[in-house]
Amino acid sequence: MKKTLCMMLAILLIISISACSTPAGKGEAQSENKKTETLKEKNTPDLTLDGEKKTIVFSTYFPDEFFMQAKKKYEAKHPNITIDLKYVESDDAHGEADSEKYIKTTNTAMLSGAGPDLIAMDLLPMGSYVNKQLLVNMGEMMDHDPSFQRDQYFTNILDAVKLNGGIYGMPLNFILYGLIGNETVIDKSGVKIDDKNWNWSQFVVTAKELKKADPTKNQSVLLSEPHFLLNKMVKDQYATYVDQAKGEAKFDSEEFRSLLQQVKSLFDEQVASETASRSIFWNTSIVSPADYIRMMKQSEYYGKGYEFKSKLYAKPHADGKEAGGYFITYKTIGMNAKSKVKAEAWDFIKFMLSDEVQAKAGSAGFPLNKNVYQKQVQQLLQEGKVISDQDTGPLKGKVFDVTAQDLQGLEHFLAEAIYSVEFRPSKIDEIITNESKAFFSGQKSAEDVGNLIQNRVTTFLNE
Repeated sequence: MKKTLCMMLAILLIISISACSTPAGKGEAQSENKKTETLKEKNTPDLTLDGEKKTIVFSTYFPDEFFMQAKKKYEAKHPNITIDLKYVESDDAHGEADSEKYIKTTNTAMLSGAGPDLIAMDLLPMGSYVNKQLLVNMGEMMDHDPSFQRDQYFTNILDAVKLNGGIYGMPLNFILYGLIGNETVIDKSGVKIDDKNWNWSQFVVTAKELKKADPTKNQSVLLSEPHFLLNKMVKDQYATYVDQAKGEAKFDSEEFRSLLQQVKSLFDEQVASETASRSIFWNTSIVSPADYIRMMKQSEYYGKGYEFKSKLYAKPHADGKEAGGYFITYKTIGMNAKSKVKAEAWDFIKFMLSDEVQAKAGSAGFPLNKNVYQKQVQQLLQEGKVISDQDTGPLKGKVFDVTAQDLQGLEHFLAEAIYSVEFRPSKIDEIITNESKAFFSGQKSAEDVGNLIQNRVTTFLNE
């Protein structure tokens, strides 16, 4: 499953998404919001029992088996409902061109009011859609539907994905983001780490202490490039610099100038490096309990002289922000504000979140449904082992034993994930990369670079 996810992320990395244009009228949006009032105090599963034939058009880019199975199961339970699942037939050679075409076509359809009822938002500019009032606030549907019990899901994720106070994209799954640390080196250094509370300023201080305590040749605390690390840090605190719903940027701020200086200081003092062969921390994404076990245990089998113990640490948060972990949503579903089958579409979303579908259909990423997650953990403990997913090298075929103690830290990270990472690349990433290089090379000041990025991003957001 993680390999499938990696293929998706690889496609995301080469996509540049243009902002939508021509906002919908406020009067139309208010009219559509009134239509959602019909869901109040109504148990939505009953809405499909009147025998009327209805079709829910559901558009995705990837021909995902999860959606195919959900469609099949739902139609079997509701013979009068058809899920018209539309996706793009593509291959590696045409993936970039096909995905760009899909994005442009979907943007045009949504702006014209002729888009699908449900849309997989992973490739699409959801913030722009919200700004143009193209999506339904499903938070209101949740509040007015007694059959939807919020406590059955990871509510920290639901709270974190809100835009303008509403939930306009329902994540079926999510992926944890964190730092893996070389615990062997960290323990030996004697440096104390409080990753529950550290911000980037404190991380810089800690990194310098680690570097001083263990100045091993060709080892850095972080392995990266200045512009790449800057982009990662912006993504980790994206809301600090870009207001998706309002289409506003804040790169001419003191916060961003400080961030530029922080990144530069890491490389100037050789705490971070572009060329080191080893690093004490590195970024990771975790998609399942089994994946967590692999990430934590595989470093103990790298071979003589290279093995070490690993530990998962929370990524530093932005200065001034509360402590908490990071995640990226996956299989995020939006509902068209112009849909004429909102009640039925909402019922199908709930079905995709149910134990029956999430537990059996399979998907990359942690399920939003907490009960399904607990079942995954129990199954893993019952099996008692995880097999390495490496095809070659010393880890090929390696079996890792699993105990309840091994998984104790994972649930803590799941419960404290409160920052949604903006992974979908856009023109903004390109702008930050291109303009920041002049600062890191000493050609321009932080203020000049911040102003240039601000002007270019603002122009992009208003196209």
